[in-house]
Formats: sequence, C-alpha cells, structure tokens
Amino acid sequence: MKANVRKLNENIKRLRLKQGISQETLARQADLKLSNLAKLEGGFNSNPTLSTLTALANVLTKGKIDDLIIK
Repeated sequence: MKANVRKLNENIKRLRLKQGISQETLARQADLKLSNLAKLEGGFNSNPTLSTLTALANVLTKGKIDDLIIK
C-alpha cells in the first residue's frame, strides 16, 4: 500500500475515533455507504472520489481535505 493511501486510511480512523463516532455514524453523517467507508478506512479502496473525500472532510475536519491526507 502506498504511504499516502495508508496515511489517509489512518487519518480517517484516527479522526473518527477522536470524535467518538462509529463507522455507521460517520457514514450516515457523510451520506456514504457504510461498506464504502469500511473499505476506505480498512485500506481496500486506494482511489476514493473527490466527493467522498469532501464528504468525510466536512464531517471530520470542518471541510479541510488536506487534514485527511497529510496529518
């Protein structure tokens, strides 16, 4: 797995857990399918769409996509 994809997966999980929400709650709040979120967080989706990243960033980082990818 490429380092940047692994970092994305780790960041999504870290931010989700920091907020104390489940995958189900995050999926619902971001209007994503739970299965898609689980695949992304688990490292099985290495090419998320911009709309998926935007939706997750809106919930987890106040819309800052860079915080999903870089930190």
